[in-house]
Amino acid sequence: MTDFKNEFSWSKSRNEMFNECKRKYFLYYYGSWNGWDNREEDKTKRIYYLKKLNTKEIWLGQIIHEVIKYVLNQLKDGKRVPLGYAIAILRKKFEEGFIQSSLKKYTGFKSKAHKFFEEEYGISISEEEKKELLKKAESCLTNFYNSDTFIEIKKIPVSDWISLEEFLTFNLEENRIFLSIDFAIKKGDKIIIYDWKTGKERSSEFDLQLTCYALYVSEKLGISPKNITARIFNLSINKEDTFEINEKKLIEMREYIKENISKMKSFLEDTKNNVAKEEKFPKEEGFYCSRCNFKKICSGEW
Repeated sequence: MTDFKNEFSWSKSRNEMFNECKRKYFLYYYGSWNGWDNREEDKTKRIYYLKKLNTKEIWLGQIIHEVIKYVLNQLKDGKRVPLGYAIAILRKKFEEGFIQSSLKKYTGFKSKAHKFFEEEYGISISEEEKKELLKKAESCLTNFYNSDTFIEIKKIPVSDWISLEEFLTFNLEENRIFLSIDFAIKKGDKIIIYDWKTGKERSSEFDLQLTCYALYVSEKLGISPKNITARIFNLSINKEDTFEINEKKLIEMREYIKENISKMKSFLEDTKNNVAKEEKFPKEEGFYCSRCNFKKICSGEW
């Protein structure tokens, strides 16, 4: 077995899953642990296999983000990617994704293989649905290219782009906080944080997410909240929203995270070593169940 330790951390997505269903939270963050190791027990490997599935909508958002990231990286190197070429890359990723899922080579262990949630649970994706998904993806990319946001980014010197790692972390009272920021730039004495969205609008969640991003920037770069601007660009509806950041919000964000961490840890068997037992995490049936990766586990199908 691997000696890789399952350490406790907090993220917005982890918090959302905890609030959605305690059993799903356990399976995702604890029940699947070590599932990548062929020597692990069968149930753990099965949970890990299901954990790695993505619905077509989530997967679509991922490939749109990947193409935008590629475009920005090329721009950083002084190369401009025409919209037509970016769409060609998007189409290739789109077709490859459906082919990979249908080939049934997904095991949960191969990084390049993937499988749709729909494929696993026998939910057909019609050719019409595929066309609509691709149309949406192309529209999102086109909206990005034609946006004031992209025009602004192209005008900003690369030296004012803030280098961001794929996954960002900071510590809050010895707890590691994870987040992922899509893009950020300096503009004078201000920092502008950007986040691209491809799904439905949920403004309250956006505010939480961007305040968390601002907290990271403030903590890591020593920037006053009044000099931080946070923007959401919803590519699917071509709408950009700016969220106000201030000291009061950052204080509330710290308290919110600490309170949620306390709730999460209250379910643990051993807080110090981040050990959890499945029976302490009840199933919480609701409309989320129909789109849950772990349906086969909860229903006893597998």
